[in-house]
Amino acid sequence: MKSSTSDFLTDVQTVNIVIKQIGPNKSLPAFKRIVERCSRQRVIQVSDNPRRLFHCSFTQSSSYTEFSELQQHRRVFAVIGVAFTNGHGEPDKSTRASRESTDSEVSEAEQISIAYNKLKSDYSNIICGRCILIGGKDEDFNEVERHERLCYGSLEDATQLESAIRELMRAIYIVIEMKRVDVSFEKKQDISCPSLPDESRWQVGVETKSTKSYKKKCIGRYRKQHADYCLLTGLPQLALEAYEGAIESLKSAQDHLWLAAAYDGWASTVCILHAEQMGEINSGAFHRVASMHAMFTIPSIEINTQSGDSLSVSNDSVLSSPQGHKRHHSDEHVRITSSMSNGLERNESFGNESGIVSNGSSPSIRDEPAKIRASKGLNPLSNFLSDRREKPTKERVMENFKNAIEEFSKFTMAGWLEYETVMRAIMYLILEREYIKLEQFHRDHTGKYLDDTNTFMDHRMKAQICLNSAAMYKEIGFLRKQAFYARLSVLFELHVTEGRVRQSSDYKTVYPVLFRTLEGYGVDLSEPHDLKNKKLGPVKLQIKSLHEIFTAANRAGHRDAAIRHLCFLLQVYYPHLDSSMTVRLFDDLDNLVKATNSVHQLNTTIVVDDGKIIIPGLQLTRFPIIQTPTVLALQPNLAPTIVPNKSQASIFIYTPFAKKADNALLWVTDCPGEVEVTVRNCRGTELIVRDLCLIVEGVNFEPVQARLILPPEDEENNSGSTIRLLGVPREPGDLFITGYSCNIFGLHNECRFYSSNCQKPNKIRVKVLPKLARVYLECSLPRAPIEEENDEPSAEAVVYSGQKFDHTITVVNSSDIPVRYCGVKIWQPVVQGGPPLIRLDDSETHAPELEAFDTADDLSSFILEPNGSKELKFHIFGIDPTSTADDLSDEEKVLESVVPLANTQSIPNPEAEPNDMDLIPFTGRLLTADFIVRYHSDITSDDGHSFERKCKLPIAISIIPAVTVSAWHVLPGDSPFSRYIVVDVTNSTEHDAELVYSNSRRMYVLPKETCRVPILSPCCSDVTGGAFHQAKQRGSHMMQKMETERLRLILENHVSKHLDIRWAIPALNLDGQVPVGSLLSSVSLLKQLVLPAISLDFFVNGKQYVSEDDVAVGIGQFVTVEVSIISSLAAEYNGLLSLECEQEISHLLGSNDTSNFMLVTGLKKVPFTVDKENKQSASFDITFIVEGSFRVRPQITPAPGQNALLAEDMFATPVAFSVTTKF
Repeated sequence: MKSSTSDFLTDVQTVNIVIKQIGPNKSLPAFKRIVERCSRQRVIQVSDNPRRLFHCSFTQSSSYTEFSELQQHRRVFAVIGVAFTNGHGEPDKSTRASRESTDSEVSEAEQISIAYNKLKSDYSNIICGRCILIGGKDEDFNEVERHERLCYGSLEDATQLESAIRELMRAIYIVIEMKRVDVSFEKKQDISCPSLPDESRWQVGVETKSTKSYKKKCIGRYRKQHADYCLLTGLPQLALEAYEGAIESLKSAQDHLWLAAAYDGWASTVCILHAEQMGEINSGAFHRVASMHAMFTIPSIEINTQSGDSLSVSNDSVLSSPQGHKRHHSDEHVRITSSMSNGLERNESFGNESGIVSNGSSPSIRDEPAKIRASKGLNPLSNFLSDRREKPTKERVMENFKNAIEEFSKFTMAGWLEYETVMRAIMYLILEREYIKLEQFHRDHTGKYLDDTNTFMDHRMKAQICLNSAAMYKEIGFLRKQAFYARLSVLFELHVTEGRVRQSSDYKTVYPVLFRTLEGYGVDLSEPHDLKNKKLGPVKLQIKSLHEIFTAANRAGHRDAAIRHLCFLLQVYYPHLDSSMTVRLFDDLDNLVKATNSVHQLNTTIVVDDGKIIIPGLQLTRFPIIQTPTVLALQPNLAPTIVPNKSQASIFIYTPFAKKADNALLWVTDCPGEVEVTVRNCRGTELIVRDLCLIVEGVNFEPVQARLILPPEDEENNSGSTIRLLGVPREPGDLFITGYSCNIFGLHNECRFYSSNCQKPNKIRVKVLPKLARVYLECSLPRAPIEEENDEPSAEAVVYSGQKFDHTITVVNSSDIPVRYCGVKIWQPVVQGGPPLIRLDDSETHAPELEAFDTADDLSSFILEPNGSKELKFHIFGIDPTSTADDLSDEEKVLESVVPLANTQSIPNPEAEPNDMDLIPFTGRLLTADFIVRYHSDITSDDGHSFERKCKLPIAISIIPAVTVSAWHVLPGDSPFSRYIVVDVTNSTEHDAELVYSNSRRMYVLPKETCRVPILSPCCSDVTGGAFHQAKQRGSHMMQKMETERLRLILENHVSKHLDIRWAIPALNLDGQVPVGSLLSSVSLLKQLVLPAISLDFFVNGKQYVSEDDVAVGIGQFVTVEVSIISSLAAEYNGLLSLECEQEISHLLGSNDTSNFMLVTGLKKVPFTVDKENKQSASFDITFIVEGSFRVRPQITPAPGQNALLAEDMFATPVAFSVTTKF
């Protein structure tokens, strides 16, 4: 019984040699090696001119030997017995039982001799035999003929085994060659007619041996046998002529059975010649496929006749199972090379028109050598018999095949011979690429063998016919039909006769066949199926096929394979399954898992012994769906930073070969890392995921397992949940996060992360640094509640505005790694004036040994030993939180750095808003500050880089308003060289407050009340009057800002010495200092404390005017206004002094020039000359002609050659008059 389409053609020129184990001891592995070594010698060259090859087949059995006279290739020409002695094999159970049951003692050598002789007697017509003895001595087996014994001490010592096998093959060849050259039957008058056993039973009538018809019958049969010998000895040309002579004689003698064999032999010989010229047979394009039954057939070899006399053995010639055999892997694609380009075009167009699915294994000539392709013609049959008058054509070959089939059909006992002829005809159509004719021919001639009325063939033979059809369709690339016939063979194989029940062995037989049908339906178990909408092919058919395979594996006892097939079905086709089938499949999976003792590993490859089926690992990514992996950085207090080595050259020179910057995320050894993923449950029921953890490569990593209970799928919100998977790297290096593993449905599942397009695996790289030092902060302040996402400690404090407290903070190194640099700085709200919110004690400075380090903005630096600590002192001051630098816009910071809190111009700008006392809105505030410590571990990388970490201690400071500044104003002092800073102070508490200012002056403020505190401050002579104007003339905003800030600091240091207001609340036992930072940050205020170039002092009717109170006068009443001009300039200044008048209309509309409402008697412009040593006075008599509120201010016009005075260069308080009709 043949197992492949090509076997039906190649076996007609092959000599059968039966090889079996004999004797009481058996060793299957060693026997396989011997058979393999023998099969490598299955082809020898016996002649150079003409070049002749002698083919042999080493098999354990030979079918239909009763027809060996009719077809010589069915005859067994030799036998080989393999025996193991002296411990080189294990005793056979049946032999041992029979030996124990008998009283006579038979030696091991005698048993082997008896078994060998019995093997030869089973095949009476053999030419010779060989007995291979492993472990035996030659003198112990004298009962075996000397030339038949092959004794070796061990299998490794059998170095001459191949030579002995070749010698056996030459002996067989010589005998067959002698029979071939013996053509005496052509001349003999009386010859015996070759016949089959029991031929008389089916012969009709009685033959007369003296008739010409009988003689022709005998001659025809001898010519048929002679043709067989020619074909077996490598002379197909002579065999073709002999077959033609036999056909002529047998046709006239009407010997139908032998005539059918002659037709078959002639057509098969033509096919062999055709295939050899095309290179099909010699290139090893055809391979056997595994049968469903216990057949032990030797694999084929490859013979390359295009490259001299060399022989090569196929890699598939290794035997691996005593039951059945395997010629190639289940996913191997057989390529049949083409002899003509138009044949390929016909095949491709046919595939496209018929819609037959092909996976690339269809016939192709692309892989053929160029020399072979160039030598082929459109019809090779017209080339190999050029010396004959009638050349074989395609039509004649097919006609002879059909004639043979027709003649065989007349004999019921030759049914299998008829089928083999059909398959050889199909093989010829494959060679000719006539696929349409092939399909029609196959359907017309094989259907009757599968019919129920065909009782000659049992269900196993019908199953083998279906397998042969499946192999045929696979060879031509029609994979869908191959799958169909393979499934049909399973139906015949599982056919149950009366009184028989299907066993697990039946399903073990059909399981490999069903498994190989997946390729025909477009199912690839090794492909990583994604969860996107993908064209899967015939989904319903694929689901049905997979379920059949699952059922066969389950009933065959292959539980692991059944689980794997069931999981693949759920993974890929879950959206296409109905609810009832889904429930049933999950129930089956649960039952299989419970029946399995160990946990099934979905990621491992499963090898099924029956047929050597290899099932690749599976990634069950649908249950649950885990996507969008994102590696998170370490906590802020643990996240490291690589600090480059500053000793290296920093000159930038571009080169395309420069090392690219490493932008990988940084983790640290022994610090937990997190990966954020999205998890979703696509089932309608609750899903429990156990032992969920990360899978990594590169370094030692300790994942943390998690357990999830996912709710059923929600159609409205199917975005899933976000979770974090944790793990701890245990060594430095490059860490690659590749996927995750979990226990789902009782199965161990390992899946890889894929990129967004699901085309290739996504390996997330993380750089793991060595173990670093870890520093944390402790504070004397009470602890504050921490945030959920941050485990850093924090502190809190409550102070009244103006209070000052002393505290300590401790920097602790909790690791056994020293810290070679530790720097401390404070992040806090920036104040432009007054003391800061938090300030380190003056004793906290930089350590002398750290002068080489870049301290940057650090306020203090030091070294920490392993498990060491450092205590720092700091002060907290309750600032006025109403306005800090952080509250200002960029524009305000650039121009003046701060926003003035009130209008403080002594000489108002007409374009500005005339607002004398703007109030400061005040609300309480919660301010935050951070102690930030950056530290370098005493560890460096190979490049000399260091690793820096930062930790911080957030401090939440609640400032409760006590006594604060609500408004301020600058007035002239007791001389032109001093000013009064009038401050409105508000008591925001519920108790009386006592104020102490100007050293000893006291004032009491009632609860929720405001009082005005005048503080006399001398003008600052360190800043000239036009300094701020000159600062605004700088070339850039940054330069303007820097210069303005420099001037402000000078004035702040001057004013802060005098602006000291302390408060005390006896009822609360509280005291402090009124925070005046808002005043010190106001450039508008500080400008007025600069000693101006020209100061003007007013006297009204001989009385000095020192306030903004209105002077009451009547219409037409004259008032004497005397102006004293004082200069701070070293040089002499000349000019003209005059008075201007303006009337205030309203607070919103401002004022306008009303100089025409004021009359001045005498000189309206008085010339003056002043310097630093000399001052001058000017007197004006004025009166008003209308009633209203007027302000009189001086106006200085510089003399020719003098520079004009700016607003800040002149200080003068305008005189306010209230004019009425009555006085």
